[in-house]
Amino acid sequence: MMKPSNMRELVESKKFLFFGGKGGVGKTTMASATATWLADQGYKTLIVATDPTISLSAIYEQDISETEVVSIGDTGNLYGLNINPKKAMGVFQTRMNEMMEGFSTLFGSELLSTPCTEEIAAFDQFVSYMGDTEHDKVVFDTAPTGHTLRELSMPFDWSGYIANQIESRKEMSEALGFIYDENMIADLRKEKDRYDAAVKALSDAETSAFNLVLLPEKLPVDETERAADDLRTFGIHVRSVIINEVIPREVLQGNWFLERRRATQDKYLALIEEKFKDLIRAEVPLFESDIYSVDNLRKVGRELYG
Repeated sequence: MMKPSNMRELVESKKFLFFGGKGGVGKTTMASATATWLADQGYKTLIVATDPTISLSAIYEQDISETEVVSIGDTGNLYGLNINPKKAMGVFQTRMNEMMEGFSTLFGSELLSTPCTEEIAAFDQFVSYMGDTEHDKVVFDTAPTGHTLRELSMPFDWSGYIANQIESRKEMSEALGFIYDENMIADLRKEKDRYDAAVKALSDAETSAFNLVLLPEKLPVDETERAADDLRTFGIHVRSVIINEVIPREVLQGNWFLERRRATQDKYLALIEEKFKDLIRAEVPLFESDIYSVDNLRKVGRELYG
């Protein structure tokens, strides 16, 4: 397969699309615009938000569930889920309690009281959509960079944790007088395989693309470079950078303030081109109004994908 040369080729050639970046740069807007554009092209598309501070309901102007996939708008192809870690924890805890029934004294209560339970629960739902077979495209509106990296590290930690439990379970249960439960171990192995598969999918360049959104300013550029380097340590290679809120030249018209701002942006646009020369780069202009509603998201989609 030829390497995609622009954003349209990239999103049409991958199933799983991730949008990350520093807080406030427009990740949700880019993820939502992408999902809307793909749905308009006829792809059955699911958008999943994993950031507890952002609501897809607000940007799409409709109620989007925190626990169940719902249809968005009138395209017939667009679906969404806004994962709330606290509610996801309830789903996760129920599933774990079922799996650990009769064995919780050895494992369940310990897991369910760990400090990261909420994050693990959110990621547990996230992982379930990495194995999606119902949709042509799955778009992930991830949380700000630091949180995203913590989410991405969880399957590694989780797989190791489960592997250790598998290794010690028989000896521990026998020592405490419990009957060794083969079904329980099979369930644990299934969980480990599930998470390992998600890790593999995240770094699979054939099916996944991680895109970073930034503004043409010093801090977002620095943060984006660090994020790309951090992702690389997980075997995940960023495929594109989207530069948001670029002031259109046609609106300058001798306005000294806008001209100064655009000159500053030009400096960082040149730096972005230098730092990310091997990646696909796309610019999205600063619009005259804030972006919400399907119609406005389509405007952004046209800028990105034509």
